[in-house]
Amino acid sequence: MRFDFLGIRRKKERLFLVLDIGTEAVKVLICRKGNIKVAILGAATQYFKRYSVFNGKIFEANVIKKDILKAIEQAQAQVQAQDLKKLPVLLTLSPNILKARVNGQSFIQDEGLKIKISKAKEKAILQQVLKKAQQEISQRFSREFGILAKDIHWISLKILEMKIDGYPVSRLCGYNGKDLEFRILATFLLKHYLKSIKRILEDLGLKISKIVHLAESLPIALGGKAGDGIFFDIGGEASQIILVKGGNLKKVSELGVGGKAFSQKLSQSLGIDEQSARILKERYANKVLSGEVGQRIKEILLSEKRTWQQDLEMKIKGINSSNIQIFGGSSLLPEIQEVLPGAKIIYPQDFKNIKDETKSLKNPQYIPSLFICYYG
Repeated sequence: MRFDFLGIRRKKERLFLVLDIGTEAVKVLICRKGNIKVAILGAATQYFKRYSVFNGKIFEANVIKKDILKAIEQAQAQVQAQDLKKLPVLLTLSPNILKARVNGQSFIQDEGLKIKISKAKEKAILQQVLKKAQQEISQRFSREFGILAKDIHWISLKILEMKIDGYPVSRLCGYNGKDLEFRILATFLLKHYLKSIKRILEDLGLKISKIVHLAESLPIALGGKAGDGIFFDIGGEASQIILVKGGNLKKVSELGVGGKAFSQKLSQSLGIDEQSARILKERYANKVLSGEVGQRIKEILLSEKRTWQQDLEMKIKGINSSNIQIFGGSSLLPEIQEVLPGAKIIYPQDFKNIKDETKSLKNPQYIPSLFICYYG
């Protein structure tokens, strides 16, 4: 699959930053947006000195701040650019921090067949369904995680699809009909996380232009092309699952495990620190170890593979697709590919309208950040 931009309106070139703060590392891209292409001028990844910088309600700001600054300095060293702190920042966060959910709503008009919907009526209907979507999502998270509605900050609420009596419409105004159906994408995070990350970036002199969830940018990258698929972002402490049907976003969920579980298993079994375990895991995934060493690691990771598979099967029960695409820092692990047989790994070169001027983006760990570029 190739990922293309929609539209060809000529725009003035401009620079912006993509800042992807995960649970294991921070990634920075310096981007230049032209007509229909984005050029990557600088790129850097900085791993956190220790894990669990997002530990419950503990947000280790000093650790995150130092590593963001290091990543920015590394990226800026690759390009002659203005002060990066003046550039707008597209920010995305780990899926265990920044959440997205697709919610369905219905609305019945008693006089729907007789009276066309006015602009005022359209506004009132949309306000009502968006408010109801917020309430339902809040209630669900409260039951699952004990999170109160007052603790949630809503980043965005977007109408993905509208139907009147079963027929898709781009707007309600001017139509009549009784049964209205909506699909809504909500993105949100806890208020204390938002407060902490804003303070960190303000201290660094960075200004957030937009907080973007992967689920918002992926449909843009698909270019509105019809198609079905399941997209897996294999992260550090969590993985994201995004279901697309007919080119439309249908479901977003998270899996509470990622590549870190495999690193921890190696650390415990071999008696090495987690940073060394992560490096060993990456060498294993890139198939640069000897056959004997690789086989030993495969045996150690077998139990984690089974746990990962069990968790995944529970999460995607009833969801089937012949088009499975995976990316993220741990997507190269043989164990992940064995759990998801036939899955295609997405690489940076699969992005037709993104030009990597650094010539350094070879790994699927940068794919979430590249998807966010489309939002630029």
